[in-house]
Amino acid sequence: MTESKSPRLITIENTLQTNAQILDASHWGEDFSWEQLQAISYYFKPYAASKGTAIYKEGELGSSMGIIAKGAIGIYKNNKLISTLRVGRTFGEMSVIDAQPRSATARAEGETVFLSLDKAGMLTLADKHPALAFKIIWNISRGLSQRLRLTSAQLADFLESNVI
Repeated sequence: MTESKSPRLITIENTLQTNAQILDASHWGEDFSWEQLQAISYYFKPYAASKGTAIYKEGELGSSMGIIAKGAIGIYKNNKLISTLRVGRTFGEMSVIDAQPRSATARAEGETVFLSLDKAGMLTLADKHPALAFKIIWNISRGLSQRLRLTSAQLADFLESNVI
């Protein structure tokens, strides 16, 4: 988390119904039935963050991901803004998969609310609802694959434009 003088994440109370509605409004709503969203919503914890709050810091170990319910999250690499994610988007997924140091900083760009799923919750979900856990991992993998394809295309364009 953050140092004592920095803004902090605030745990908020949500009903499972509210969590399921947030998940339904994300891209996951397309892939899960309402009953499935209600089942997995138990494993997501809601948080609020004020503007400037670092949710994840580049280089720190992590094992959770988030889905934005309200506001926006800036993704920073080497203190440079590389992307702004809005409602319904996910962030931090790689850490649920590999528990490696964070590749970027995720910072609230305004008053932000998000749901967080950590590795422990994911493993418990896998024990209780293996098909749903597989579906979540599938969604995470698909999202990471799409971003890797985009990044590869951007890198190719950059290399092509910088040929001597």
